[in-house]
Amino acid sequence: MKKLYACATCLLFLSACYTPLNNSGVATTQKWLEIAATRTDFDGKQYDSCYQFDLRFWPQEAAQDLDLQESCISACCWRNGKPSVTLDFNKNFKQNLARYGKAYYYEPEQITLSVTHSRLVNTTRVAVAPRGSITHNGLVKLKYKLVEDPARQAQLKKQEEQAAAERAAQARLKAEQAAQNARQTAQARRAKKLLIQQAGAAIDGYLYQVNKSYKQKGWIFLISDRLFTPVQTGTDQWKITCHTRVQKGKTAERLTKATLTCGTWAVNTATATVKPLNKKARLINSAR
Repeated sequence: MKKLYACATCLLFLSACYTPLNNSGVATTQKWLEIAATRTDFDGKQYDSCYQFDLRFWPQEAAQDLDLQESCISACCWRNGKPSVTLDFNKNFKQNLARYGKAYYYEPEQITLSVTHSRLVNTTRVAVAPRGSITHNGLVKLKYKLVEDPARQAQLKKQEEQAAAERAAQARLKAEQAAQNARQTAQARRAKKLLIQQAGAAIDGYLYQVNKSYKQKGWIFLISDRLFTPVQTGTDQWKITCHTRVQKGKTAERLTKATLTCGTWAVNTATATVKPLNKKARLINSAR
């Protein structure tokens, strides 16, 4: 009888050490160990559970290299499939040090959490190694130090200076090209303006004669617009090809689109002179 009483007292004492955290009826040894779901056999006894750690980290940067899902922090893990989890805070330390020339080193390097379940008292337990690395309220407080590689930092600084010099050179080249393009565009406009000023009337007269010849045949002849295409051939030297878009036909219902040439011209923007370059331009120029 005394043994039975002692056993019952022991069970009550053990049960008082655990705090139920969820509606599953499962108690845990830590407030930050949560049971999201359980699996039970036909007798209603648990044989597996999906656990999750509600942890906080200081400094917060220590958790950056952790896979929170694989670490059972952002999602629960089934105990039978993953009875333990190792948090490796220095997993990418060497890689970061080689890449950036500096990296934080954390202690302890790793924390292992092992989850077990007692069917006797229906309690899920978590063992932490090293002991004391996680507080009762789920705070993982780590020691840390900044490790630096001066040689790598000097290399990175040199690379950044070279990259900055290349960016500046590219910016200057881009600005010079933009200025050159602007000057060329302005000269092209001036060349076309000179052509229109000096030969525009003759070109219009030529088109008027073409229109007149079509009307004499009883055809319809409609001029839509003139196109001047400038090409730079040298300093202040331009070759401009003139085309005119027209519609022509015997009736308004049977008009067809066509392009008539109105000559190729040489324009010198420095001397403000315009000269014909081909037979059509010379024919038009003779009427000036």
